[in-house]
Amino acid sequence: MNRRDILKSVGLIVGGTVIGADAFLLNGCTFSEEQVGLLSSKQIKLLEEIAETILPHSEKSPGAKDAKVGPFIDRIVSDFYTTQEQQVFLEALTKFKELDFESLKQKEKEAILLKEEKYIEKNDQYTFTNQETGESFETRQPYVMIKQLSIWAYLSSEVVAKNNFNYLPIPGKYTGCVDVEADTKPIYWKQGSRGAFRKI
Repeated sequence: MNRRDILKSVGLIVGGTVIGADAFLLNGCTFSEEQVGLLSSKQIKLLEEIAETILPHSEKSPGAKDAKVGPFIDRIVSDFYTTQEQQVFLEALTKFKELDFESLKQKEKEAILLKEEKYIEKNDQYTFTNQETGESFETRQPYVMIKQLSIWAYLSSEVVAKNNFNYLPIPGKYTGCVDVEADTKPIYWKQGSRGAFRKI
């Protein structure tokens, strides 16, 4: 094998590694719109409908659907909620689905959420009983979970941050190097006999 053949082979190996790395090695690093965690795409759509009722679109501000709160909430529930909290969350979504929340008129949706608000004012804790194991535990009300996550997702979204807040990616001027003047005094510290440091 001559030198030219070796260089061609090395070039093909390196090129194949670089091109194929995305398909094999870095596949977990990419995020697609279709990727869902715990929730299905229908549950995310239902969740966005509930969130849109809480945070509706107006002339001055985007709505929850504009902020795409569904995938954010799905990620938080999937990755950070305990298994028990996930069960409570899914049960709450099932109740909204049984109400056929998505097909209701806006005033009917608002009435349901207002009823939930009044209920949680009197009952801040929720007792969940697993039908299969019989295990029960107390947690926050399911509607509180949905509302808190909706607001968090909304306020964390790019569209709300850019359109409704004073968006300053860097909070101030950073000056890396400052000239030292004649009046600038360095601070020296000396360790005393008891181990404490004192300024000289």
